[in-house]
Amino acid sequence: MNFDNSNNTLTLYLVGRIDANNSADIESEIAEVLAKNPGMTPRFDASELEYISSAGLRVLLKYRKAFRKDLDVLNVSSDVYEIFEVTGFTELLNVKKKLREISVDGLEVIGSGYTSTVYRIDPDTIVKVFTHPMFTSARIEADQKISREVFLHDIPTAISFDVVKCGEHYGLVYEMIDADTVSGTLKKHPERLEELSIKMAHLMKKLHTTEFTPGTFPDARDILHRVMQVVFDRKFITPDDRAFLDGLIDRIPDGNTFVHFDYHPKNVMVSNNELVLIDVGDAALGNLITDLLITYSHFVSMARWAAGRGTDAHERAIGLDWKTLGAMWDIIMPEYFGTTDKETLNRYAEILSNYAPMTILCMLRGTPIPEEKRAAVAAPLVESLRSVKDPLQSIEII
Repeated sequence: MNFDNSNNTLTLYLVGRIDANNSADIESEIAEVLAKNPGMTPRFDASELEYISSAGLRVLLKYRKAFRKDLDVLNVSSDVYEIFEVTGFTELLNVKKKLREISVDGLEVIGSGYTSTVYRIDPDTIVKVFTHPMFTSARIEADQKISREVFLHDIPTAISFDVVKCGEHYGLVYEMIDADTVSGTLKKHPERLEELSIKMAHLMKKLHTTEFTPGTFPDARDILHRVMQVVFDRKFITPDDRAFLDGLIDRIPDGNTFVHFDYHPKNVMVSNNELVLIDVGDAALGNLITDLLITYSHFVSMARWAAGRGTDAHERAIGLDWKTLGAMWDIIMPEYFGTTDKETLNRYAEILSNYAPMTILCMLRGTPIPEEKRAAVAAPLVESLRSVKDPLQSIEII
């Protein structure tokens, strides 16, 4: 039996047919490989497996019981997967279908960001290719499940119907007829700014008024704590700064509404004049103020901060310049809050502005700032937060 034990992973390759005639021999071969690689948990690659009978399934079940954990069976063809599924073994083993491979060479790019690029495959479908190494196939499959959960709560989200391999990266295929991002649409049709800003406001309100059962998604505060750990590890902030920022996060009020964590014009598609979310992989539950702060940073504070430093990194990530984003936000605010009262809007804007440096700090973790300059960049942001006298509070929407 062929095997590979690179990168501390023991992979055994299942080939051809496994049935009553050879299952005993296969079991002996597996035992021999395991004896030569003590202490390693096996996983099976079934890319060349043509058929497996009940006798073969019992061999795999034996090793699942022996290791007392999920046993991976990877790259299973559609026909063989059906055998696992009909017999109930997809509930007993971690069985993964072989991914379809597609090439994006020559395809139209309809959106790109820090972690992914969206391509048009044909008039009916798009593929979102994740280029950041943190997006493993397991992470992308988890994103699929999150999308389904969000969709079932009547939030307009694109449901992926296929996980694919695109060269060295993974992608999700969506059905999207005549779709483009909000950013892309506004670049082609700037006259639609007011219309699409109003729609962005309504969709954001939909997110922040949809409650989920506690535990459906992670607590947004836990995610922010992990982000601050990365900011600290990358030497933007001191231990004292981190303790202070963690304290701010702990004081965010409770909540069970949807937190998108990355709501901006490049993560929303325009499909048949309706808005559809295409990126909910970082979904969390929490108080709406959490998402408002992050969204405000995308549209206003981070956009202006980046423009003031002479970098177009934010514009490239979001797809629109800071002036356009600011104009959108001026339309979004009264529509989202359901009021045109200037005093009320100014009070909400002040809250968001006061605490915007916290979300700018979060976003800094992915910026290519030289290590020796990171502390100097972050210090004014932390100092600004320390000077805020009013505690972080929630905001009511009408």
